[in-house]
Amino acid sequence: MSRLGVPLSSLEIFAEAGQACSFKRAAERLALSTSAVSQAVRKLEERLDRRLFDRVGNQLKLTPEGVKLLKHVAAGFDEMRAGLSTIANSRDDPISICSPPGIASQLLPVVVQSLLASHERDIRLLADEAPNFRSYRDFDVAVLYGEAAASLHDLESLGPDVFAPVCAPQVKHGLKTAGDLANLPLIVNETNAVTWVEWLDLNNVSLPQANWLRFNRASQIIPAVLSGLGVALESLRVFAPQLERGELVLCDLPGSKAISRELTFLHVTTKPARVERATRVADLVRCECKTAPDGRRIAWDKL
Repeated sequence: MSRLGVPLSSLEIFAEAGQACSFKRAAERLALSTSAVSQAVRKLEERLDRRLFDRVGNQLKLTPEGVKLLKHVAAGFDEMRAGLSTIANSRDDPISICSPPGIASQLLPVVVQSLLASHERDIRLLADEAPNFRSYRDFDVAVLYGEAAASLHDLESLGPDVFAPVCAPQVKHGLKTAGDLANLPLIVNETNAVTWVEWLDLNNVSLPQANWLRFNRASQIIPAVLSGLGVALESLRVFAPQLERGELVLCDLPGSKAISRELTFLHVTTKPARVERATRVADLVRCECKTAPDGRRIAWDKL
């Protein structure tokens, strides 16, 4: 917390959202999720006890107080950027990170924020659902997902991926047994290494009349589960922010078993000219992504 009484990061998010009049465009500029931008603005409004934005139809508009604040905040950040540019060390190449989209959108925004706060001015983040096991060494830091990654000698495990049914709290009330899953759509990530069929077989559950809702990216599944459309089988790592905030919950079906696999791995470059910066990024990635044996994120103070 700054002496301003509000986090500096929330003011930066407000400035981007105010200038763009869009949470979505602000999220794209800051490499954050739209929900993270919306939440930061909401918390800022609560701290200031002032409404900064109004929604008019599908448009986002600043309130009169928001306009006043934006004028000063934007000018302040312009001054800070100008000051930093006068002392920043020149770097030939951006720091480069590759990751699956689910991890990139859910867990890496904090990494990017920390890098920006440490004056990294050029960051390249590639989010690709299909890992390229030939080119990952071209990146300073790479998060790789999939069973094939386990056989690569220069990767470290980020802990197990534990797959269990997850839903919105209001949906859980209707789930007393595994058989109750037949009453809800089963949300599918078609790119996952673990499937609903595997989980149902492991738990001796037969759902011949099951309804399926299929997506090809983990990032598409999250809003569907949050809105209560059904139950998802996904790595608890990917859903970590929502689980930790209580926005999503484990279904905790009596007698059911989760599926645990080592699927997520970290590569850090060993190139002498890059290793110092890459090591700093890798430490941040571990803090955000590493899981305990139960699949939940390890707290920062336990790493």
